[in-house]
Amino acid sequence: MKKLISTALLVGGFAFSAVTLTSCDRIEEAVEDVAIPVPFDIPLSIEQKIPFASVKTDSYLAYPAIDLDIDLNAKIKEEYPKLSINNLKSAKLSSFNIELKESLLGGDLSAVQNARVYIKTPDLEKILVATVENNTSGDKIVFTPTDAELLPYFQSTKNSLILEIQGRKLTLDEFTININPSFKISVGF
Repeated sequence: MKKLISTALLVGGFAFSAVTLTSCDRIEEAVEDVAIPVPFDIPLSIEQKIPFASVKTDSYLAYPAIDLDIDLNAKIKEEYPKLSINNLKSAKLSSFNIELKESLLGGDLSAVQNARVYIKTPDLEKILVATVENNTSGDKIVFTPTDAELLPYFQSTKNSLILEIQGRKLTLDEFTININPSFKISVGF
């Protein structure tokens, strides 16, 4: 009888230890998942050659859409392999600038007085994401982002930017520019 009780206690102790160790592993995994640094930036740089025309006017001239085609699911998986687009909680533009790389006829970006940037998808209307007023820089235009929530725009991999400018002076040229948006996204459970 003593042997039976001793054996039962020994087996029970092993079972208790196994359950406890397994539970701790699961708790550690859960804590690791919860401890993910939720917000992170996705910086992009898009080189684009554009025919540039501006006139001094009160209206804005819209340029053809510039494809972003951001696969946010892939970007999330690069940072956090266990997460996906389904874990996306928020997406906003955190910064935006345009840098002049080259001008065919010697012009510069000071020809742009005011500008607006929109984002759109095939299924959603364009939404204003950044503006600049009274630009005087010839080599770089720094925009002020709006606080627009872009979550629905990144549910699609087909997204694009639309640039509208208001000219300061008559300019005809061809620019090679770098378009540099950075998006702050938040993921979670």
